[in-house]
Amino acid sequence: MNQTDNLAPTKWNLLKRIFFRFFFIYCAVSIFPVLSGIFWPQLIEWAGNHFFNEKVAYHPSGSGDTLYDFYEVILKIIVSLIAVIIWSIVDRKRNTYNRLLYWQEVYIRYYLGYFLLVYGLMKVIKLQFGQPLLSALLIPLGQKSPMGLAWTFIGFSDVYTIFSGLCEVAAGCLLFYRKTRTLGALISFGVMLNVFLMNMSYDIPVKLFSLELVVLSAFLIGLDYKRLFNVFILNRPSQPQKSRSPFNEKWANITTQVIKGIAISGAFSYMLYNNINSQALYGDTAPKAPMYGIYEVEEFILNNDTIAPLLKDSVRWKNLVFERGGNAVIFNMKSINYDKLQHFMPKVDTLKREILLLNYQDSSLVAKLHYHKTDSKHYIFKGIFNSDSLKLHTIRMDEKDFPLMNRGFHWVNEYPYNR
Repeated sequence: MNQTDNLAPTKWNLLKRIFFRFFFIYCAVSIFPVLSGIFWPQLIEWAGNHFFNEKVAYHPSGSGDTLYDFYEVILKIIVSLIAVIIWSIVDRKRNTYNRLLYWQEVYIRYYLGYFLLVYGLMKVIKLQFGQPLLSALLIPLGQKSPMGLAWTFIGFSDVYTIFSGLCEVAAGCLLFYRKTRTLGALISFGVMLNVFLMNMSYDIPVKLFSLELVVLSAFLIGLDYKRLFNVFILNRPSQPQKSRSPFNEKWANITTQVIKGIAISGAFSYMLYNNINSQALYGDTAPKAPMYGIYEVEEFILNNDTIAPLLKDSVRWKNLVFERGGNAVIFNMKSINYDKLQHFMPKVDTLKREILLLNYQDSSLVAKLHYHKTDSKHYIFKGIFNSDSLKLHTIRMDEKDFPLMNRGFHWVNEYPYNR
């Protein structure tokens, strides 16, 4: 197997050998599917109980920065350090690990490239960051969480979201081939560093995983550090990478390349097809739900009593919202942040002009309302809500009624439009 300049069979110094052993073991227990999942839940729970007097157990929550995740990183570092000591004693006479480094590089390229494709295509097809929900447009800016603010401003712009996704897709595709590995690693490092800084700046709970992808990108860049340093810093010529092939037989290498091309094309096509279908089901291109819109309550009649719109009233409704994804949200006069909203699963019969609001937990019936239009924008809802009679006089709005959504793009601005 031929090697690149930085993988030449020269003797490694002690520090380089120790660093390689540590990084190799940590990668093995972190990103290799078999080793990364063995015994860790039991070990983490045991360590939390015996050393930290704290119960730590895995629980799926959508966050990658749970207490369990931090304990997992700490224990993997400790295990890697212990393994490095043992490895260094047992294998102290070995001078290099060129072949092992070669296969580690190959695995990291595909691992990193895979996740760049996954996240990149989710941005290109706009699944990760969709257009702001109607309820998000009603929540005051100061009541948004940092993550909610980030999701809103990124999802608002199709151009920015798709561009950032294309950068990730380009980096992932370049990493799959050794001749474009360095360029892919450089793009990946820049893109993932930006993602990591956003996660840190806006409290987005994927900090650990995004940092991992930054480190893996830096590792691939480091394999060519001499060539890059000569070109960008010392302004010296640099030798190209030497051809590297895993097999000595030409037919075996050609077969490998063909199989790899088919596998990459198939995986890419499947991801693209699946994301397009998902977007049509629940993304920006999904059909809008019946009654989609914001219904601002002008008059609220509960049990035949008209309730005045007092700001701190938690009973009187302020808005009834039917979201794009099939979610009904009730804002009362007091609720101005997301945690105080009431969410229901709506079932709308447009022929009967009937709306059922169901509890998300047990699908029990909460409200049964009938509606009719008095003109193009005014609607009246009448029925039962939690065993109380209810009548609403409303005016319908949608996203086009908000400056954020109707301002659009202007090449020429005689004055800044900063509101």
